[in-house]
Amino acid sequence: MNKLRVIVITQEDYFFLPKVIKKVYKYCDLIAIVILKHKYSLKSKKTDFLQWFGLRQAIKLSLLVISKEIKSILDNIFKFKLFGGESRIKDAAKYLNISYIETSNVNDIYFIDKLEKMQIDLIVSLSAPQKFKKELIKLPKYGAINLHGAYLPDYRGCFPSFWQLYNREEYAGATVHYIDENIDTGKIIIQEKVYIGDCKRVFDVIKKTKELGGELLIKALKAIQEGNLILKDNEPSKGRYYSWPTKEAASDFRRKGLLLI
Repeated sequence: MNKLRVIVITQEDYFFLPKVIKKVYKYCDLIAIVILKHKYSLKSKKTDFLQWFGLRQAIKLSLLVISKEIKSILDNIFKFKLFGGESRIKDAAKYLNISYIETSNVNDIYFIDKLEKMQIDLIVSLSAPQKFKKELIKLPKYGAINLHGAYLPDYRGCFPSFWQLYNREEYAGATVHYIDENIDTGKIIIQEKVYIGDCKRVFDVIKKTKELGGELLIKALKAIQEGNLILKDNEPSKGRYYSWPTKEAASDFRRKGLLLI
């Protein structure tokens, strides 16, 4: 049985997604990684991070990013023998010897035409910061799936790690679901919960949900490959939708003693 021909659409990430991508690579024919440079990407929200988490946390994040940039340089010099291409997503693409594409709009007709020539079976979204339109979703043989860091239908939308921690949930979750034209409402392929009752940092929640999510994504890819999916309805009325944190929510978050890093 031939492996699924897959592309990953994501955004720049220094901390969690390179490991997930390397894991996906083992179980499919990963054709390309697409970095979506969109106005809603986390990288474009530097000012918001300062408002949400305060100066000390923003400085700490900046220092961690700088350290990742240095590791990336060293990794490239030493042919990825130091950090295995896990400092940046572009490094993961080089390490795996697959195509790396940047775009500002995944629904652009020229971008879709480029993907059509690749003859892909499946699109995998990892924190892609733009809604996919029908033309993109219907392009691959098996459509498009997304890894979301919450137990859908609850915590649909933006920054679920922040909101699950803000609401002091005992459990967070990860869900792999099909993408439709709405946000986080497609049918559920697989999902599980993970304990976060001991977490005080957004990064802790992300780490747990992404590690779980990576394992679920592999199971989803295998199920699609083998044709033994058992889908579950994703009913928006039974869960909550969240947008980006407001200034008031961010202040309350900090008053609770919660942190980004």
